[in-house]
Amino acid sequence: MHTHNTRRRFLQIIGTASLLSSTSLRQSFALGDPQNAALHRWQGIALGSHAEILLPKDNGSAELARKIRDEIKRLENIFSLYVPTSEINRLNIQGKLISPSPELYQVISKAHEVASLTKGAFDITVQPLWLLHSEMPNLTDLNRTKVMRSVKELIDYKNIDVSQNKISFKKRGMAITLNGIAQGFITDRIYQLLQGHGLINSLVNVGEIKALGNHPSGREWAISIDDQEQQLPENSIHLAPGKAIATSSPTGTILRDGHSHLLQANNIETKPMYKSMTVIANNAATADALSTGLSFIPPEKLGSIISTESDIEVIALTVNDETVRLRT
Repeated sequence: MHTHNTRRRFLQIIGTASLLSSTSLRQSFALGDPQNAALHRWQGIALGSHAEILLPKDNGSAELARKIRDEIKRLENIFSLYVPTSEINRLNIQGKLISPSPELYQVISKAHEVASLTKGAFDITVQPLWLLHSEMPNLTDLNRTKVMRSVKELIDYKNIDVSQNKISFKKRGMAITLNGIAQGFITDRIYQLLQGHGLINSLVNVGEIKALGNHPSGREWAISIDDQEQQLPENSIHLAPGKAIATSSPTGTILRDGHSHLLQANNIETKPMYKSMTVIANNAATADALSTGLSFIPPEKLGSIISTESDIEVIALTVNDETVRLRT
């Protein structure tokens, strides 16, 4: 049984958020005049994180909200460990999946790219380790050592065969989690949906954050990292149009045995090196995955890891309260 752990929110929007199309509105996905706005509001959970959508209450707002809700539900039926019949659960149970959805193929392929880039620090095959920490907190030290040894043998993204026709595991007992990348992918999809409906000057906030245009005032979107341990000298991060931002922190979710939800694949006893790791990228899936994987990369190696990528910005606070800021 999977324990549903909701991640703490660290990214907060500074200023009024509301969707702008032909009508202004109030606080949420996009922005405008906060006064006297008639709103159509939807709230829910997207892969364990709070999602909220506010739309102008015009003739098309209810239909657009329904499309957004349906798209999130459709993607959860692919990526969510909390939906028993989801594609990811069928893959984890069977060890293979014939004719996977294009979305699952795309996300796992992207996960492989980030795993290779971070030299395995980001690895979606850590799910057995997550289960050990979250569902077996009362093991004796001896039993935990034995289980840990067997779990370690299952963690290696290179043991996933991925093609558009079939996804399969090379070892029995392997399982994956997409919680460190799928929220970003869903954010990108909702961004594309809103863009296709002609929305401008909006902020997509479904698990991760992506800017669709600027703030209605003309300035870039301002995002703060809302964490008591975060002591960045900047008051806010300015998010340019088309950019996405994601933050990971060891305190985001604490598992039942007290371990952080951030789990290192290369060395399963390694703890994150940062109080927070924020990544800005051109898409939310990349920002989401890198904010997880880079949490285990020493500060002196971050530059070389991201040097081959374009348009990546890293803003991190080390466990020693030192700020690291890099841009490619």
